[in-house]
Amino acid sequence: MIFAYDYAFIILSLAILGIGTGGIFSYYRISNGEVSAAPKLFSGILFLEGIFLLSFVVAVAEFGITNYFVFFFLLIIPFFLAGIVYAQLFKLYAEYGFALYASDLAGAAFGSVASVGVLNYFGAPNSVLFLAIVVFVCALIFSSGRIQKARLTAIGSFLALASIMLLWNGKSDLLKSLPIGDFPEKDYYHVYPDAKNISKIVDSRWSVYGRADLVQYDNQDYVKQLFVDGAAGTQMYKFNGDVKHPGKMLYDLLLSQTTSIPFLFLHEQQKNNMLDIGPGGGKEILIGLFSGVKRITGIEVNPDFVKIVRRYRTFDGGIYNDFPNVKILIGEGRDFVKRTESRYDLIVMSLPSTAQLQNIDNLAMSENYLLTLEAIRDYLRILRPSGELIFTVHNRLELLRLIITTMAAFRESGVSSRQAVDHFMVLEQDYAPTIVVKKSAFDTDDRQRIRKVMKMVPALFPNVTYLPGAPRDFPNTGVNRFLEEVSAGRMSVDQYVNRSSFNIRPCRDNSPYFYNLRRGISPVYGGLLGGVAAACIMMLVIPFVRIKKRLKKDRIGEVILPLIVFTCIGIGFMMIEVTLFQKLVLYLGAPTISLSILLSSILVDMGLGSFFGAKLFPDNVNKRLVTVCISIVGVGALLFVIYPSILSKFTEADLALRALLTFLLVLPLGFLVGVPFPTAIQLLKRNNMEQYVPWMYGVNGTMSVLGSVLAVVLSMQYGFTAAFFIGLFFYFIVLVTVPVYSVQR
Repeated sequence: MIFAYDYAFIILSLAILGIGTGGIFSYYRISNGEVSAAPKLFSGILFLEGIFLLSFVVAVAEFGITNYFVFFFLLIIPFFLAGIVYAQLFKLYAEYGFALYASDLAGAAFGSVASVGVLNYFGAPNSVLFLAIVVFVCALIFSSGRIQKARLTAIGSFLALASIMLLWNGKSDLLKSLPIGDFPEKDYYHVYPDAKNISKIVDSRWSVYGRADLVQYDNQDYVKQLFVDGAAGTQMYKFNGDVKHPGKMLYDLLLSQTTSIPFLFLHEQQKNNMLDIGPGGGKEILIGLFSGVKRITGIEVNPDFVKIVRRYRTFDGGIYNDFPNVKILIGEGRDFVKRTESRYDLIVMSLPSTAQLQNIDNLAMSENYLLTLEAIRDYLRILRPSGELIFTVHNRLELLRLIITTMAAFRESGVSSRQAVDHFMVLEQDYAPTIVVKKSAFDTDDRQRIRKVMKMVPALFPNVTYLPGAPRDFPNTGVNRFLEEVSAGRMSVDQYVNRSSFNIRPCRDNSPYFYNLRRGISPVYGGLLGGVAAACIMMLVIPFVRIKKRLKKDRIGEVILPLIVFTCIGIGFMMIEVTLFQKLVLYLGAPTISLSILLSSILVDMGLGSFFGAKLFPDNVNKRLVTVCISIVGVGALLFVIYPSILSKFTEADLALRALLTFLLVLPLGFLVGVPFPTAIQLLKRNNMEQYVPWMYGVNGTMSVLGSVLAVVLSMQYGFTAAFFIGLFFYFIVLVTVPVYSVQR
């Protein structure tokens, strides 16, 4: 809400880094803790954590503090304190490491699912207040044996009353409404030059998809705007409900959009069935209604948008309520397309906002899969022979990449790039250009009909800038020159892509970062990678140098082996988790719900592995590590190879069955990756080195951040498959290291 989507990933990474640094801090400052003193230590730290959670949400909501450094500082402290608690738990109760880790994972699995319900019920600010109460309750439990019964009852009663008030209040803000961050990506500030001064939020709703706001403006009463977290703006137009007499103002407003013009060229056979992916405020639904489309289906991922449009039926003419030929479904567009058996004459998508965080874990910046080569292939599959895709993007560079991606999709189906050009019509302009892709090539009759209508379109409205057959009749733009060169055979698509200073290569499901138009690593992720790597090296090397001076040479290996395990599984597991989730989310649908299912599944599987892992070679810990790591590499590679063919057969099954199948598929790998962490703690306990648990716990946490950043960078450059197998390679490092230090001992 406050920051742009790439900052969200940075914040998540810093939060996990906070847990790791909490472990390092506890290694240096709480090195001589005793089990008997643990309740007092934990209650005090948890009480502080609750205070800082409250401080954070009050500072942001009540005082509007969104300065980077203050925000990051207030945010990281609760995670830092949590890191101290975790590290001390594993240190003081090292002999129960397997059970502790299993309990931790079970709680995390529950939390990953519960977070969806909590956010949907409370909204984001109240969810933080709810978490603070939970933490205070935990602190009270640890204090129960040390404080008077009367005081315990009073504090418990206060927390119970606070919980009841919060439950009664639900999503209604107890604090002030969160401010929208002032970033270029926040469309809220850029609708008009003075949008901030003339805008008023008239409806606001929280969910796992973010905060949906309906905004009206003082300078006009014809258009309201819908935003998610201040971005992804979509218009909601004032409509009288009469399709035949909508009013000249509304008609002119719609015709000023490049998305609308292609509807003027349609013949009657193309007006039977239309699919609108992401209808938002209903602009494309209106265009379809005015054009005489007989049946219109809209698939919208954000249910709050649909609720708002339906609520304001007196303003928008009831386009989602009162038209029997309009059906609005809640779901993710690509998932719907993969599962539907319907066939469409038109598939419309305008300004798809895929570049936003849609995760519940410290995963990669998650772009969805609406604009990839495989997606284009799916869209063409459900089009009728004379059907058309009408796609509007944000700028010319995105238009060029979409054209090149579509050409690649045609090429894989046997249509050469020179032939594919005949399937395109373009309306190019600086903002919101549109491409029309016809499943069958535009023939002579199509071109004549389009040219005839073009002459009737007033000059103030957008018009066609490219039509097959006569490119020289249109403006000499970069897109037109490219299409003409390819059509004439003077340049191949690959040559053009290689010469470009931007990343305009075809976008694929294996690396679905359509909006990543920069070649190489972006400065944001390059800087984050360098900073995290430097922090990891410091946390690894500085304590190790001091420890090495104190230990005898023959005992160094007893520290190095668990240190390598914690380091490698921190990086490797996060890379496997991020990339596997990104690949599997295609088969489950909506990103947020899918990630919740996937995360809970793998955490439950890991918990089972941790709980039963101690029974694997109980008398030979080193053999257990080698066997488990070999199995992780083998099972991981096998899973990545076979799951596409298995899951593709269940594409049309309901979500519950697909979730169960996914759970069963990741069960073997999840079980195995749950074993190394508590085994490394067992190694330390066996060698009477429990004092190093907090340090190594911190190393594991910081390395997991490095793993998540590496997964992003590598998947952007080389794809998820490469990142996944590099993650497996870190487990390979463990299995080849164990025999080395076993021999030394």
